Amino acid sequence: MKYTLWAVLAFLLTSCGVKINIDSNKAPDFSEKITKLYILIKETDNAKAFMYPFFQGFGSHLTAKNIPFQEYYQDPLSLETEEDVEKRIQEYNPNIVMVISQTQSTITHNSGGFNSGFNNGGFNNNGGFNNGGGFGSNGRTASRSITGGIFDIKFYRPGKKNPVWRCSLKVNGPGGIKKAGMKAYEVFIDKLIQDQLLDR
Repeated sequence: MKYTLWAVLAFLLTSCGVKINIDSNKAPDFSEKITKLYILIKETDNAKAFMYPFFQGFGSHLTAKNIPFQEYYQDPLSLETEEDVEKRIQEYNPNIVMVISQTQSTITHNSGGFNSGFNNGGFNNNGGFNNGGGFGSNGRTASRSITGGIFDIKFYRPGKKNPVWRCSLKVNGPGGIKKAGMKAYEVFIDKLIQDQLLDR
């Protein structure tokens, strides 16, 4: 039985708990490959843990392929204008501009926190205020972790308004979005190769 690279990769990612899906669309009249890339990262608090390992892996791949690139992390409270950003891009003079932003995040709430203890073994269970030595179950506090997200990635020709390539990258990592970022860049690179934006 033969397995495609995508099938094997999907199995490996699923087996380690990380699920990644990517869909893309390319302009029919666009045939350039990435030779010099400017990366604009529109950062949010929920995306930070994903962005750093993702771009560490992606940047290492570009460096290995001798493709120069420059990253710019744009804070959501940045006071820069579009003209300021465009000036940065012009000064770097890339052949492609990549813009990435997070459009959705998945937040997982872990049990055993304040609400769990309050309703199960707190005030209402045999009249006990402290069950297990704490306000919550076994004295633990509630916690939340960002375990997934959807990222919108667009490629532009410098100075142009319409994207020439776009993808939706959906990641889900029960162990945390950082681990998902460490795997997602591999899927992203494979998609760029498949869409002929990078050489293998």
